[in-house]
Amino acid sequence: MNNTPTCDYCTDPPSYEGFYKSYLLPNRPVIIGPKLIASWPAVKHWVRCSSPSTDGKINWDYLSQNYGDCDVTVADCGTREFSDQKRSTMHFRDVVALWTAVAGENLYVKDWHLTRYLAASGSNGESFYSTPDIFRDDWMNAYYSACTEDDFRFVYVGAAGTFTPLHRDVYTSYSWSTNVCGRKRWWLFPPEQTRYLFRKGGEAHAETAFDVRDVDEREFPDIKRATPIVVEQKDGETIFVPSGWYHQVENLTACISINHNWCNSVNLPSLYDSMCAKVTEVEHALEDVKELLSQNSAGSDGWMREWVQIVQDVVEKDAGWNWTTFWKMVLYALKCTCNEFSSTPQLSMKPHPGASELLWRPAPPHLTPPHHFILDRVKKCYQSFVCREHGEVESIEGLKDVLQAVAERLPETNAAPLS
Repeated sequence: MNNTPTCDYCTDPPSYEGFYKSYLLPNRPVIIGPKLIASWPAVKHWVRCSSPSTDGKINWDYLSQNYGDCDVTVADCGTREFSDQKRSTMHFRDVVALWTAVAGENLYVKDWHLTRYLAASGSNGESFYSTPDIFRDDWMNAYYSACTEDDFRFVYVGAAGTFTPLHRDVYTSYSWSTNVCGRKRWWLFPPEQTRYLFRKGGEAHAETAFDVRDVDEREFPDIKRATPIVVEQKDGETIFVPSGWYHQVENLTACISINHNWCNSVNLPSLYDSMCAKVTEVEHALEDVKELLSQNSAGSDGWMREWVQIVQDVVEKDAGWNWTTFWKMVLYALKCTCNEFSSTPQLSMKPHPGASELLWRPAPPHLTPPHHFILDRVKKCYQSFVCREHGEVESIEGLKDVLQAVAERLPETNAAPLS
């Protein structure tokens, strides 16, 4: 029996039910053909001279004219900085000017929140594209769009040869990525191969290889045991990267893509486990701080609350989330599932300035798993969390109220009482 991982290709966009059963539940990658995004305005405006048989060319004039004032994060793919690439901020038109002058060959515009920029400027936030139905059940972007000034929707623009180093998306979230124009090569490593990607002597949170095309096998002796899926993504194609899959991406041509990180009830247990692991990692790194707090406590256990808050602050700074964010996102998703939002979300989830529920339309029931499935996934995470011995429920301000609101929406949680 051949157990080598593969990546399917769907010429026609799958139905939600087909996507759910064939890719979400089994956590398998897939590439979907250009029909999925044929109606996007970006396909018309961002590309020139495109045809079904030849690669289109990026319409730099249109992009520079319409989005040139944007400040964008630019990675220098020729300069490594710790576990990432050196980054700076530039006006988008200045980056385009370098590319059109056949310069800036190492520059890669990453994590560009163009949707947010357009919304803030009074434009329709999704005027250049729309999220495909199979990806609409997105708890991260629903919560972040309505309750914060951030989101996980990005535009990436890079010259040929630019790349994103080996990584796993935040807290094992899913991602989908569409090449509006250009071609990419992907290296996809299924979760069971994760252990092969770390430096020798490493554990689950140690340093991974930076560039799978150039690995020192003396430092990463198990890398040769990894057998990634290597695929080429062409113009107009969309790739689904499953939860917890490490991956690396190289632009084979000048390329512009639209990317989302996202999650929902299907991979919620994986996100929860990843959060637990992140907290443990930070706790181990701060053991000296914990010991100092304990020694200065004069016999009182009040220092534990301060310790938990320090850990949560570091977790948030390092990975962008902490437990409060996680459970507020879950609560928001449950309220959407129960169609409760006839008014402004309450319970410390009031929109920030610049946030807007209009930036994300929650998925209707026919584009989500069954209601009982959603509640069961949340319930298991809830029961595990309230039984944790880290003191987080009592120590994190406001968290007990959020958890209580989650519990009220779950059938017979049978969990430890929060009072």
